[in-house]
Amino acid sequence: MPHTTRPPIVDITEAVPGLAAHARTAVRLHPRRGAPGPDDSSIGGPLRWPAAEPWPFCDRPHDHGRSPGTPVAMVPIAQIYAADVPAYPFPDGSDLLQILWCPNHDGDWPDATIGVRWRRSADVTAILADPPAPHMVEAEGLVPTPCVLDPEPVTEYPYSEELPQRIREAIKRWETGYPAYQYGLSVASGCKLGGGMSWNVTDMGEPPVCAQCGAPAHLILQLDSSEWSGASDHEGGPPRWRPVEDADLDGGDHRAAREPTGMEIGRYSHGGFFGCSADHRHPVTFHWQ
Repeated sequence: MPHTTRPPIVDITEAVPGLAAHARTAVRLHPRRGAPGPDDSSIGGPLRWPAAEPWPFCDRPHDHGRSPGTPVAMVPIAQIYAADVPAYPFPDGSDLLQILWCPNHDGDWPDATIGVRWRRSADVTAILADPPAPHMVEAEGLVPTPCVLDPEPVTEYPYSEELPQRIREAIKRWETGYPAYQYGLSVASGCKLGGGMSWNVTDMGEPPVCAQCGAPAHLILQLDSSEWSGASDHEGGPPRWRPVEDADLDGGDHRAAREPTGMEIGRYSHGGFFGCSADHRHPVTFHWQ
């Protein structure tokens, strides 16, 4: 079943001159619970992992569980094939993105607990059949339920703190009390590739940069505790980021569509993997709200 984001009721670029130049494309992944295989793009599904390549383990100390000195097997977070997301640019020579992390973060996500691979899928001819599972998990919300994806490109505009002051002031003049730009006209919620992230809980502060070289960091993948909230692009309107096809769901079907991965990021919020804009081989960091 396709999933379609409702278009905004207004074109904000007509009301705010200069904003159009800051438009960017994000790919909403629309995860839904399923049974993906290693040849599928997925969140929480099995990876096309080379049989000859060691599976990554986290060897940082973990104080809260049993066997604190034993390295913990990382868990698959996402696998994305470039063919499924043509609107998202992959580094040259790669067509497969794989992200793993340690499910024991102790309140932090340092680089050592994240594994990112940009691969050429044709090079993986023998797949690891039985990858190790972690012997210790801090919280079930750090391990995603396997989900298939239905990617959809959408146009975003940056979180207000990223914009030049004159454009931020123009947005404030245009709004009449209801924060429509933040809720429904700028940054898409849910799991997505690319685009930008909302910093509505902590404020953005200094923009993310690469810890190795200091170059600006860009959002690779956003994880979200909920695919949409009740916020709209106009007061009293329907949730902007709820897919049109999910408008009439209720009960268990509604919850499965709204919280498909079962993940809980931060305080039921969202977070993103940020990579170096100068060299994709540099360490990836995770920022959350």
